[in-house]
Amino acid sequence: MTTVSRVACTLCALVICSCPLWGQVQPVPIPGGDVIQPFGLFNQFFPGVGSIYDGMDAEPHGITNFRGVTAMGYTLGLATDNSGKTYQVITDIRVYQGDYVGAQSTFPAGGSTSAKAHGTFVEI
Repeated sequence: MTTVSRVACTLCALVICSCPLWGQVQPVPIPGGDVIQPFGLFNQFFPGVGSIYDGMDAEPHGITNFRGVTAMGYTLGLATDNSGKTYQVITDIRVYQGDYVGAQSTFPAGGSTSAKAHGTFVEI
């Protein structure tokens, strides 16, 4: 296979894989959230008990205008890289399934409009 054929096949594969994303409606993040230095504002709250959490009644949703089911979980453990160095890993995983009103880009106008959507998606 020639170099031109490989490049053409790669470009075709990229275009085909991105087709479902063209019509996707992105959810709108909640206003506010936690400030984590040095990264800045995260549009998330972290429900739970402890110094790094926001309390048991903190908002578990990361998006607005949502009607559906939300599941979330925290995992904690150790990871080791190739050189043998150990890291402590903490994850916050949230799964949403339901209806929401999201922002749909209007590229020619440069802004966004509201659009209703239904879906299942995961935040990690």
